[in-house]
Amino acid sequence: MESDQRSVAYERQVRSIVIDLLVLLADGDYESIMERCGYSLLDDDDLRTAVAEYGRKVVAPPADYAFLRSCELRARATPTWHVEADLWTEEDGRSDLTLEMTIEFEPSGPVIGINNLHVL
Repeated sequence: MESDQRSVAYERQVRSIVIDLLVLLADGDYESIMERCGYSLLDDDDLRTAVAEYGRKVVAPPADYAFLRSCELRARATPTWHVEADLWTEEDGRSDLTLEMTIEFEPSGPVIGINNLHVL
């Protein structure tokens, strides 16, 4: 039971982190995204380029956003989640442009790693 409650708490934190990052992407605030990351396979220019090449206007997701897929990675020293989140666009609503990340819940707080921004 305690494990289930802990998992739900992490899932809520994951959702909150993802929504925050999606809003920053919609605002074009790539530098702030990088400041929140403990590590990243992409830099702010890579994010900017991926959004520009996609060719649609990325907007903040709706309040009832539920288009993220997450799973807890097992056999980790700290709780770690792999997350894929669909972006929202002005033209299409839910898009096939996906932000892929890892979120590790260290004792000092969440550590976000951006793995990719790509079309799925």
